Amino acid sequence: MLMRAPIPTFKQVALRPQWIGVLIGCLLVSGIFALLGQWQIERAVEQGQRDERDTETAVPLATMAQPGEPLTTDAGGRMVSLVGDDTADYRVLAGRSQEGRVGWWITGRALVEQPTGEPASLAVAWGWSASEADARETAEALAAHAGTVGPGTIVGRYLPSEAPTDGDIREHTREAMSVAALVNEWPGWNARAYTGYLVVDPAASEVAVVGDEPIVSRPPEQNTQLNWLNVFYAIEWIAFMGFALYLWYRLVKDARERDIEAIEEAEQAEAAAAAPGPGPDRADG
Repeated sequence: MLMRAPIPTFKQVALRPQWIGVLIGCLLVSGIFALLGQWQIERAVEQGQRDERDTETAVPLATMAQPGEPLTTDAGGRMVSLVGDDTADYRVLAGRSQEGRVGWWITGRALVEQPTGEPASLAVAWGWSASEADARETAEALAAHAGTVGPGTIVGRYLPSEAPTDGDIREHTREAMSVAALVNEWPGWNARAYTGYLVVDPAASEVAVVGDEPIVSRPPEQNTQLNWLNVFYAIEWIAFMGFALYLWYRLVKDARERDIEAIEEAEQAEAAAAAPGPGPDRADG
């Protein structure tokens, strides 16, 4: 009677030195994938962190922006202060919302003092009016007395220039606070201008309220949003980590199956060798 060779268990195969070495290698690779996944998650959280910069404490405009330079993220929506004087370049903008109402902005240009002595132009939104007639009347009155008060401190929120709207282009009704359009209309412009514009806060400035009421200017929205592309990459690295461990499991399983096949083939060969051969043919009597 033939003795059946013991069938190796998965654990027995896995504990062989060669597969322990392969496991260590797979664990090292998985560790690298885990670190890469963690890095991607940290990047996603870092890029999605809430913008907690202080935008409400007024700082000198010169520390946030310079004439002709692009508006930076730090400067956008920031309360700034400056010393400047108004000019006669007053205009009105249509379609400006204020607490659910639609009205008109009274806008103008301020000449901001510079260290070089030559002032730079800054587009300014001075106030809001409910009717076009009142807004135009206020703009004309301000233009008639522009530049007579002398330099004063102006405080407001510095915002990026707006793009022209359909009303600006098709209906010839100015609706956007577009610095690029304004510089083409300012008389005596010296080619030095800020790329953003200022919404004046009369309460903090040395100026009176213009129009019906001050323009409501809210702080920038501070939303937290994850970078989902980095999250997707992190998930990919975790999947690769799992695949590295599965690869080791699959290799050990295949090795065990090969061992089992070898044992079965050996048993079949032994059985064939031990089987009695056919006897000699009996002579016919």
